[in-house]
Amino acid sequence: MSGAGRWGDLAPRVISGLGMAAVGFGLIYLGGFPLMIGLVLLAALGIWELHRLLDGGSPRVAGLIAGAGMLAACLAQIFAFARGEGFLEHLILTPWIVPLIGLAIWGGVQNVPEGRGWIFVTYGSYFLFAAFGLFYLRVMYGLIFVLFVVGVVVATDIAGYFAGRILGGTKLWPRVSPKKTWSGTAAGWIAAAAVAWALLGWEPVMVLLVAPLLSLASQMGDIAESAIKRHVGVKDSSNLIPGHGGILDRFDAMAGAGAVATLAMILAGGQLM
Repeated sequence: MSGAGRWGDLAPRVISGLGMAAVGFGLIYLGGFPLMIGLVLLAALGIWELHRLLDGGSPRVAGLIAGAGMLAACLAQIFAFARGEGFLEHLILTPWIVPLIGLAIWGGVQNVPEGRGWIFVTYGSYFLFAAFGLFYLRVMYGLIFVLFVVGVVVATDIAGYFAGRILGGTKLWPRVSPKKTWSGTAAGWIAAAAVAWALLGWEPVMVLLVAPLLSLASQMGDIAESAIKRHVGVKDSSNLIPGHGGILDRFDAMAGAGAVATLAMILAGGQLM
């Protein structure tokens, strides 16, 4: 591969990446309603892309119901988080999640070709859970913990990008993601551990176990979205972000790490920190 071909996508990736990083860090730093609004928009665009990716077709009544239901579900759960509640604590706003997401899934599936509905249901629910989760983590565990999760994802991506192109080697899963290598994967785990050490100090469980697991989760999130794209025969989920493709292309890894981090903190009762 020539130098131009190997690094041809670096400039647009860096420019758009810096822009997203500035906006993302600002929202995470502010927390509260600015972060809530940002995550609702992120979730909405992700669901729109997924519906479009699966050949959902032009918006109809069912599609509008799906979008409205997904956003309402996001808002209901996030408002519950903003009140300091967990996923099922106190049950003030969270009961609305079940009928709204049920309605949204029903509406979205109506427009998805037969055989792809399960992808919409599974991946859509997972992506929404990850979006809810990031706000949950910010409210319940603070700025540093969310920066740790985001830092692991960013470090994994950067280390994997450069190690994969410089070192090359055996492909991780060529049928699904032909560019990923074992060298890039291992570099991502090491970079994630370094981020944990830098942000959280020498906490052996976080540095040696949690950070590499979140790094792996981010890589699996990337691979899951790649598998969907290969299934439907497209390169990018959309062209919204120069050099990165679409929302799902850029936040697939973040969704993987965010979902696993949220689930881990719920199951552990926050005892990891």
